[in-house]
Amino acid sequence: MLLMYPDLYRLAFGYLKDRMLAEDIVSDTFIKLIEKIHTINDEKNAKGYLKTIVVNKSLNLIKKRKFETSTEPEWFEDSPSKQATDEQELVRFVLARMDDAQREVILLKSFGFTLGDIVEKTGYTVNQVRLLVDKGKQSFFEKYHKLKGGEL
Repeated sequence: MLLMYPDLYRLAFGYLKDRMLAEDIVSDTFIKLIEKIHTINDEKNAKGYLKTIVVNKSLNLIKKRKFETSTEPEWFEDSPSKQATDEQELVRFVLARMDDAQREVILLKSFGFTLGDIVEKTGYTVNQVRLLVDKGKQSFFEKYHKLKGGEL
């Protein structure tokens, strides 16, 4: 745990930009590891597991904080309001409703990370990353075009 703490802290801090929140996320991550330690067979799996938990917890916290601080009612609806026609709002809306693993790899890929980088950061296998990227793109575009066409 001591060896992984600095990397996990930097990862959480990169998302949250808040030292205390990053520390809380990493602490919660280690608690989650202790609860699930019996399911992990390999140390490499544990590293990937920890990184995935940190990323997902960070993204969920960001989403939760955005919802809590937003005064706009469209954040609480199942479909974007008629006022939320702006492209960025539509993209955010679709990303917020994607599967966590797909969203994670799609975002990493969109920020220019290579397949190898994504494997290293997430702990998924190369084939899992490829599948998540393909499924994530497909899911994103389907939802995006349905919303853009007013079908949802």
